[in-house]
Amino acid sequence: MSRREQAKNEKWERIQAAAKRLFVERGYEGTTIRAIAEEAGVATGTVLVYGETKDALLHEVWRAEAMPLVEQAVSSVRAGPFVNRCMHLFTPLLTHYASQPELARVVVKELPWLTGAAEEAQRPALARLLGALAQLVDEAKAKGELRATLKRELAAELVFAVYHSAVLRLLSPLTNATLAEAREGLRLGLAALLTGLGARSSS
Repeated sequence: MSRREQAKNEKWERIQAAAKRLFVERGYEGTTIRAIAEEAGVATGTVLVYGETKDALLHEVWRAEAMPLVEQAVSSVRAGPFVNRCMHLFTPLLTHYASQPELARVVVKELPWLTGAAEEAQRPALARLLGALAQLVDEAKAKGELRATLKRELAAELVFAVYHSAVLRLLSPLTNATLAEAREGLRLGLAALLTGLGARSSS
């Protein structure tokens, strides 16, 4: 890596770190691009060159923390019942959301409508997670846990929908669920879905 590339990477890391600190300390709405630039020691225009928008910066910061969690969970899935394996994938992410609820609410609220750089930041983690779920579906079908005729992509999306519901329950002030309650709700929802998808038992 050339010195110029190294300097560029270091500057981008400073911008991300500054954005994360300010998002945590001031909240997303209370943080401005100018404040991020001052915290990172760069010009305001530089922040926009690297991050394009405040929204894109938030999602890049979130992706940088969430992607390693997804990779670790995917690479360490062990044999076992389908529900347990899904819980293994989802629990680190639920825990991450619970550790930063204010930022998590902004991220989750915007996820369905992302475009541009923000969408680019989130796409790899979502694709990796859905791909891992599809693989679990295939393996569950081979063991007879799920119907052999079940479409893997559809099943993976349904499982993800149950997980997303648990995330909303965790973050919503209306439900005020604890992490333990969100996890238990997720497990029960997955077990119910498993029965509906053709399992011999809810395991």
